[in-house]
Amino acid sequence: MMNAGFEESRDVLLSIMRASSKLGDLEETERIWLNLLESSGGNLPSQAFVYRMELYAKLGEPMKSLEIFETMKTQMPTTVVAYHKIVEIMSKAREIDIAEKLMDEFFESGMKPLMPAFLDIIFMYFDLEMHDKLELAVSKCLTKCHPNRTLYNIYLESLVTTGNLNKAGEIFNEMYVNGTIGATSRSCNTILRGYLDSDEYEKAEKIYDIMQQKKYDVEPQLVEKLRHVFSRKTKVVKRRVSMKLDQEQREILIGLLLGGIRIESGEERRNHTFHFEFSENSETHSSLRMHVHERFYEWLTSSSRSVDEENEIPFRFSTIAHSYFGFFADQFWLKNRFVVPKLIHRWLSPRVLAYWYMFGGFKIPSGDILLKLKSINREDVERVVKALQAKSLACRVKRKGRVFWIGLQGSNANLFWETVEPYVLENVREILSPCSINGRGDQREEGESHEFGTESDSDEQR
Repeated sequence: MMNAGFEESRDVLLSIMRASSKLGDLEETERIWLNLLESSGGNLPSQAFVYRMELYAKLGEPMKSLEIFETMKTQMPTTVVAYHKIVEIMSKAREIDIAEKLMDEFFESGMKPLMPAFLDIIFMYFDLEMHDKLELAVSKCLTKCHPNRTLYNIYLESLVTTGNLNKAGEIFNEMYVNGTIGATSRSCNTILRGYLDSDEYEKAEKIYDIMQQKKYDVEPQLVEKLRHVFSRKTKVVKRRVSMKLDQEQREILIGLLLGGIRIESGEERRNHTFHFEFSENSETHSSLRMHVHERFYEWLTSSSRSVDEENEIPFRFSTIAHSYFGFFADQFWLKNRFVVPKLIHRWLSPRVLAYWYMFGGFKIPSGDILLKLKSINREDVERVVKALQAKSLACRVKRKGRVFWIGLQGSNANLFWETVEPYVLENVREILSPCSINGRGDQREEGESHEFGTESDSDEQR
């Protein structure tokens, strides 16, 4: 760049340094390090230390990375990213004592998030077959962190590996009922393997039933064992399971429809498809997408189902076209647009409200709660407002283009939260609670300000 006549700014240098460190390019990374050292007068950005740590880890010199980290601590406050990186490096290098010391230091610092570092430590314990330490680390992690699917999957693997099937069963059941975690194909295969290896065939059969219902593939090495188990029964390993939505799924779909998901109808409106689209910039949406993907897995297209890890779950996915969705299309989607049915008051349950809030709402700094309703028909809004009023929830309505915002303020926001909290995913409650001191809004409408403190032409008290 210098040869081309461009001056390398600090941001550009850091970007090049990051790329060079990932490639293990010692010469280029150190060149930029010296350049930054000279140009900053010794006031180096924290990222430079982290990239240098990553470089030497890549080159197989983890103790050099540790030396860089210790030097960083003497020159500036240590960052969360730096702790994440050094714990990752020491864990991968199997420097157990050092990794544990750093993790304890990070834990006591009060900095967050802790989960990435805990996962590195826990994976190290698993690979080294240190299952007692793994269990202690999981327990410690859960005192500070929300439940996490990756954490529970590795913990379940550990319990099955050590033959602690009673505890493994408890953990699987917790995953199955906890919407934040969910029982995925991986967790089902893990517990199924444990039950089959221990000849607990009745429990294995129940897990197999869950997998058939969710259309989860059974791992090839387990299929033969299942055939052996079922050979003495009339049950067939591969059997057709009728498709139908349970009550929870129906309520989730209604809540998401109010929040803005789309339905596409085929010719003559016989079959219908749900299209889910989540914001990549919303922490609430990120958690919700994993939950919805797991909860509706059996209804998704094959391309939407073909993911192995939670970080591969797309932010956009669709269901198969199916006649079973006709009820929702008839009630909520007419002439290719969303409508609010006349009987909405019957279906506005606490769970429906919770999913509407998680998908199409947020909390503003004042603690007020806003719910988005996309409609061109004011009668639609009136129906929803009346249904909320019947639940003793007074609200205000603002219109911005084709979007109506329903605002719940003060005690009404608190009452709304009391109603929906049991159905809100655990790891986003702090974000959405109007009572949370540390909670933050999760606004998804870029550049828009939504305040209900003053009256306006489009602001009506309800």
